[in-house]
Amino acid sequence: MKKKLLVASGALVISALMIISFLSFRPAITDAEGYATMIIYENFAVVNSKIIVTYPDQETEIIDLGPFKYNDDYLTSNNKTITKTLNDLRDTGYKVISMTASGKINSNKAMRITTVLLEKN
Repeated sequence: MKKKLLVASGALVISALMIISFLSFRPAITDAEGYATMIIYENFAVVNSKIIVTYPDQETEIIDLGPFKYNDDYLTSNNKTITKTLNDLRDTGYKVISMTASGKINSNKAMRITTVLLEKN
């Protein structure tokens, strides 16, 4: 009887240790996971346009763009920078979840704001 009790308690201890070890090795959520926002401000003015990227850890990156002018050189250059930024974010594990855009034109002033929501798993 004493031998059965010893075997049963040993099995119980081993089972408890296994459960604790499995629970402790589950993947933890890191600060790098979560949502990031990329806001593209394109302004038809002397002031240059910008891309502002805010990451899940609240770190913010600002990337300068040229003015939003109806000129192939400006539009092509800005489009290349925006595409490169999106590809860089994709390469670091982000996926686009949604995108919205709005614009405004007053006489000779134009502005476009594009917001991109990204998620990293």
